[in-house]
Amino acid sequence: MIDINTMSVLIVDDMKTMRLSIRNMFKQLRLGSTIRHSENGREALKLLNEVHIDMAVIDWNMPVMNGIELLTNIRSIKTLRDMPVIMITAEAERDIVLNVVESEIDAYLLKPLTMKSLEDKVKAVIASANNPDKAANHLYNARDFEEAGDIKSAIEETKLALQEKPKASRILRNLGLLYGKINNDKMAEKCFVKAVAVNKEDDVSRFLLVDFYLKNNDLVNALTYYEQARVLSSQIVAKGVELGELLIKNEMTSRAIEIFNRIMKKSKDTFSIRDNVIDICIENREFVYAKQFLANLIEELPDRIDLKLKAARLYTQTGEPDKALEYYENINNIAKIDKDLTEEEFIDVKLTLAKIYLEKKKAFIVEQYLNQILKIDPQNAKALEIRRLND
Repeated sequence: MIDINTMSVLIVDDMKTMRLSIRNMFKQLRLGSTIRHSENGREALKLLNEVHIDMAVIDWNMPVMNGIELLTNIRSIKTLRDMPVIMITAEAERDIVLNVVESEIDAYLLKPLTMKSLEDKVKAVIASANNPDKAANHLYNARDFEEAGDIKSAIEETKLALQEKPKASRILRNLGLLYGKINNDKMAEKCFVKAVAVNKEDDVSRFLLVDFYLKNNDLVNALTYYEQARVLSSQIVAKGVELGELLIKNEMTSRAIEIFNRIMKKSKDTFSIRDNVIDICIENREFVYAKQFLANLIEELPDRIDLKLKAARLYTQTGEPDKALEYYENINNIAKIDKDLTEEEFIDVKLTLAKIYLEKKKAFIVEQYLNQILKIDPQNAKALEIRRLND
């Protein structure tokens, strides 16, 4: 039982003014006697493992480890997993939080906070923790059975919880996961589908369906549920890239490009994602899209020599020597050994330029590049061979 007046509270927010503001609200409301602070999720997790905390109030948008990442860690640790958690979010982030509300968060608050909203949420959360309803008790029992390896009993307890709350997508999702553990794919799929049907915000179940259909090579259904998702987390972005690659391999390229474009538009880590997408397109000989994505990326990051080198090699591969030459010459003019390219890559660029100009029968230019190569590596066999052909 948590005593709401003497409980210990952890406030996690990267903004000092926000931490102090929430602390003052707790003190004025006379809720809790010990108030601790952390600047980010990693710091909070360390503190939670060192001292007893009755309830945590955490901000979603934090550096180092955000609120949802912290919440995931809390729910995975046996000694912490039942601790009440209230998450604070801005209106613009509301959709992100809604995706995990029913599965992990006890309550959430929108900024700007008010004394009334904080008091109402805290009292409701503590009352629920102290007096769990019948559904919650059945879920606790199900968890105990699952951890003991008795999956069938866990399923029966989860079914009893579902009878108490037949439209709770979290319970439906848990039931689907349990069926998956006994390889009852038909019932697992049925539970996940129903979870999405009763809660349109439930992207967690939606992506479980994406995984399910990918494993069963049902790309159409996997694509359907992926496209319905409202929020893209880092894990979901990775799943989208995987799905896109499978679509390309199954000649559904236009749908794959739609997914790639959506991911690149919404994800924060756009460079690594786009670079990965470009490689996927090249590997699957979708050169038109690879060139398009690569050109856009180079326009945004004109100092990235590695991107220009990738473009030069791509145009060489597709039989467009003039376009490749344009990139190779640009690289040659600005790249420096060890800073931008390894010595091997640097020499390879000059060898390629020498070969291109050899084909164009421009012997003087060929000789210039060969001299530059042989100055670095006097015994370079490829350069000496090109010189022989150029004489």
